[in-house]
Amino acid sequence: MKDQITVLRCGFANAYLVGSRQGSVLIDTAAAPYREKVLAACKGARVRLILLTHGHYDHCQNAAFLSQALGCPVAIARADGDLLSQGEKRPVQGQGPWGRIYAALSNRAICSQFIEPIHPDLFLEEGLDLSPYGVSGRVIALPGHTAGSMGVLLAGGGLFAGDAAQSLGPLGASWCWEDRAAARESMARIRALAKGKVYCGHGW
Repeated sequence: MKDQITVLRCGFANAYLVGSRQGSVLIDTAAAPYREKVLAACKGARVRLILLTHGHYDHCQNAAFLSQALGCPVAIARADGDLLSQGEKRPVQGQGPWGRIYAALSNRAICSQFIEPIHPDLFLEEGLDLSPYGVSGRVIALPGHTAGSMGVLLAGGGLFAGDAAQSLGPLGASWCWEDRAAARESMARIRALAKGKVYCGHGW
């Protein structure tokens, strides 16, 4: 089963439609202004699961809308569940002048944006097999950017990292995080596991 990957550029963030004839998984949903673009891309793709890499608004703001429109479940890690269902706000940090500026801008956006509450249908866990949803891959834990940051490792070696990595320039760790040590460990894990392209939440 060869996975087809559609990259959805949604302003500063990316969403991804991954799947086969058996079905597809939508990885992240982008922010509210892009809901119709993402929905249009999903039409006819037999989306069986909306998989959220983490609970920040620019990756999950359309989860409730798309779940209803597509009639499919939503999954996120338990540690980020309250960001999605309860509107919890957790600040991020950065290091150095640029990192602190980036974290401050991120926190301003995180705190000002509304996420339509939705209770996850499924909590993501390390090793979850995605083949029942049409994807030849598994879920991997990549905490640090948020406590519940998750990724997807495809059987072919490609890896969807969410914001655990960024490719705005050379591939590297996220510029902001809840737990810096965990974020660095997750970046090392990404480098060790990826045998193909790393698809980030931001960048190319």
